[in-house]
Amino acid sequence: MTEPASPAHDPEIAAKVRTIVAEALAIDPAAVRNESLLMADLGAESLDYLDIVFKIERTFGIQITRGEMARAARGDMSDEEFAPGGVISDKGLERLRDLMPEAKDRIVPGLRAMQILGLFSVQTFVNLVAAKKRGVTV
Repeated sequence: MTEPASPAHDPEIAAKVRTIVAEALAIDPAAVRNESLLMADLGAESLDYLDIVFKIERTFGIQITRGEMARAARGDMSDEEFAPGGVISDKGLERLRDLMPEAKDRIVPGLRAMQILGLFSVQTFVNLVAAKKRGVTV
C-alpha cells in the first residue's frame, strides 16, 4: 500500500494553486511551475498577491490574513528583533528559512524586510494551503 502524499506535496493542491496563479496573472498555466517565483519569473506585482490570496481563500475555504503572514514571518520576535533598521537579523533569516524552505538559497544576510514578497514562489502558497488544511496557523 502506498503512503498518501503529504499535504505540502499534494498534487491536487499544487495543481489548483498553479491554476489560481495563472488566472490571477493572466498567463498560460503551462508557464506556472511550483518553483516559479511570483515576481521574478511570473511578473507578479504586490497587488497580484491580494488577488491570489483571495482566490486561494475562496477555492480552499481557508482564511489568510496579512497580519497572520507577518506574524508567521516574525514568529515571537518583535519587529526590531526581526529586522533592525529594515535588514533581517540572523535570527530572522533562520525563521524565514524554516517557514519558506523552498526559498532558503535566496534567504541571505543583507535581505531587507521589503524584499520578502520577492521570495514567494508558487510552492510557498502550496505550503501555506497545506498547513491551513492541516489546521496549522501560520
